[in-house]
Amino acid sequence: MIKTKALILFLFTLFNFGCKNENKENNKPLSIEKQNEINAYLETEVKNTLGLAIAVIKDGNVVYENYLGKENLNNKSVSKESIFPLYSLSKLITSTAVFQLIEENKIHLDDKIPLYIDNLPTEWKSIEVKHLLTHSSGLPDYDLMKGKVSESITMINLTQNKLRFKKGERWEYNQTNFWFISKIIEKVTKKSFESFVIETQFANDTVLFSSNFIDSIPNRSFKYNFNTSSENWEKVNLDFGKRANSAGGLNLTLNQFVAWNKQFDANEFIQPITKNKMWTPFEYDTPFYFEDEKDQFLYGWQQYSTNNEISYGFTGGLVTGYRKFINQNMTIIVLTNGLKNSPIRNKIINKIAGIVDEKLAE
Repeated sequence: MIKTKALILFLFTLFNFGCKNENKENNKPLSIEKQNEINAYLETEVKNTLGLAIAVIKDGNVVYENYLGKENLNNKSVSKESIFPLYSLSKLITSTAVFQLIEENKIHLDDKIPLYIDNLPTEWKSIEVKHLLTHSSGLPDYDLMKGKVSESITMINLTQNKLRFKKGERWEYNQTNFWFISKIIEKVTKKSFESFVIETQFANDTVLFSSNFIDSIPNRSFKYNFNTSSENWEKVNLDFGKRANSAGGLNLTLNQFVAWNKQFDANEFIQPITKNKMWTPFEYDTPFYFEDEKDQFLYGWQQYSTNNEISYGFTGGLVTGYRKFINQNMTIIVLTNGLKNSPIRNKIINKIAGIVDEKLAE
């Protein structure tokens, strides 16, 4: 009996030692050569934006982090304190909030939205929560540019429109879907959307929710477009109103986003089985793909393919990007604040992924 216990203890110790060694292997920092290669690449890409912040998380550790360019037109440099609007990357956090409530059995994907939202047109009443998350509801899009118009007037104007198509028929991106999701979250939790997200996903931090991209906030960058005629950067002044917060109103520093990702990976928000549900491709009546059959839309997230390797994430405002390469246990975050010609956030993610892991090189 004593010998058996000793053998079990020996095997247990050996197993743990092996795991620790394996973790040390997995946690190797990025080589100086690869860091230099990424640095050289980003020095060329920063010319296509005003400023950027980049993080690469591999096996749970930040193996690369960089800040380049300007935070604003006053020539303040991008730094760890720089706050970037996430724009539609906010939808990933909102989708996670929905699945938190699904885990608690407070929301179901098949719930019809009149269960949570009153006074909807008759033809809207069969739409389900899953159709909002997957942009397959057929709902008309509210006027995002009229951010200062009251919520009640916006709803009246919106409900005067007919459905654009039958629920589940196809993918059509719009902001109404995530406005309605925030109303559902508020109905279920009896809290503001912002309060619920902060309490459940940013409990140890102070984060900014604001879809007002006009008013100045200390350390916050904005979006800038390049005027090819004057060859100058120009600030984009937009105020989408509070109702847009669930779709695009979260503002974070790079380190705050890295911290959120660490908790997400540690299953502190939702469990792996729930993540798998959130990352399941939605079956539209009319098959929908972004570029090929592997680039599909999930529940608030997008599935990408790079050299037959699958990754999950999204982009925002043509300037921000977030991608999780599951098989490589790697996440890349790209926050930029300007758009010179074509969007570069996915280009940067794909290039850096290929430098870190040759299997992902395009």
